[in-house]
Amino acid sequence: VGRLRGRSSVRFSVEWRDDGENAAVEERASLCELKISVGGENACLFLDVAEQRSYDALLLPAVHLAEGIAHDWWRIFGARDRKRPLLPYRTGFVLPALQFGCDGATFEIEGQAMHYDNPGVRFWPVDGERCPRSVAERELAGFVDGVVERLASKAVEDCGVALAWKQVRASRADSAEAAFCEAAGALDIDPYTIDDEDAAFIEQASEWFEGEALIEFLAGGVRDGARAPFSNRVSTVGWLRGLESRRKYECHLPTLAEISQDFGPEAKRGDQEQAWAQGYRVATMLAKTLRVDGRALATPEALAKHFGGDSFQRVHADAVEPGIRAVVSRSRIHLCDRGRGKHRWAPQAETFALARAIGSALCISPTSRRVVNGLHDAEEQAIGRAFAAEFLAPVEKIVDMKTEGLEEYEIAQEFQVSEQVVAHQLENHERIAAAQGAV
Repeated sequence: VGRLRGRSSVRFSVEWRDDGENAAVEERASLCELKISVGGENACLFLDVAEQRSYDALLLPAVHLAEGIAHDWWRIFGARDRKRPLLPYRTGFVLPALQFGCDGATFEIEGQAMHYDNPGVRFWPVDGERCPRSVAERELAGFVDGVVERLASKAVEDCGVALAWKQVRASRADSAEAAFCEAAGALDIDPYTIDDEDAAFIEQASEWFEGEALIEFLAGGVRDGARAPFSNRVSTVGWLRGLESRRKYECHLPTLAEISQDFGPEAKRGDQEQAWAQGYRVATMLAKTLRVDGRALATPEALAKHFGGDSFQRVHADAVEPGIRAVVSRSRIHLCDRGRGKHRWAPQAETFALARAIGSALCISPTSRRVVNGLHDAEEQAIGRAFAAEFLAPVEKIVDMKTEGLEEYEIAQEFQVSEQVVAHQLENHERIAAAQGAV
């Protein structure tokens, strides 16, 4: 619990066939028997409905799947909160209903049952699986490499997949270019056809954020498949720059950097430790250090005072990208004030956002810049959410209250958090306890 699985989590197995009769040369050259293993389960196992017979491999040309992965590489690994399905890559051939997602450090594969009427084929579901991003990159790259090499061995070289993969490989070999390409993927844009306006926005954002913080800032502006209007994005960058001029007493939590230094390596992510596990673990460490009860942290002001922020103030943010809740910037925290606009928050949401920012500072770094936003399947946002939930509403206290007969809404009122936080704490009780075992 709290650890990621390794190499066996996702694996492509290809057995080439030389008896293809496909009309397209790329399809003839890449005909194969394909298996995709997810957590040890064969996602390509299917039932031929007419024959009532099961098969453990798909007979298809691998070129279309490989080209789809190559073309969407940066969207697959740059997106947050967006899954990339395999089905659009089938190009006339059946594929299992798998979809990929990446939260930064972790790669997730999900598989649903799938039934095709023509031909009559049925795939079984596979359990969702998570693995380190490096494992997924190695497997997907290995599959595409294998397809490109197979095509080259059959004298098929200047095809779509070979050209697309050549671009990706060149970008992956250059760290600066790879960072730009992944940033474009976070915006759901092909980095090789990006327009000047979007490229300039990425460059402006990269002056403020870097690494995963940049990706999560950019991805947070993509909702329901649509990017925020360019004018909104520009105004948000301008607002971020203006944060540097705020008066120190309004946004500084003096003891936060001291606590972070005292925790030292203990607060850092363990080997293969999942983001949420780190957040829960550090929240438990902090609660023990401060000897604080979540019920004493009902408002942002009360929470800030525990870190020396006696004059802490929110920052006006009605004109800013609505997904942004707070910003951590060089040992200062800027909590958005949405009280005057249509994106107004409930009072407990403000406290939760501030706690998320504190958790991000403690678990990652109090001196760098990062954003707290509405993403869920994103590494740093998961850390902050887990930290805030456990710090404001400790699971053991919630369980005790539930045992005493209190309803979830009553517990939520006691800790001044949402009912959803209480429900998630109860649901995650066992894995929170497992993460706390490392403290």
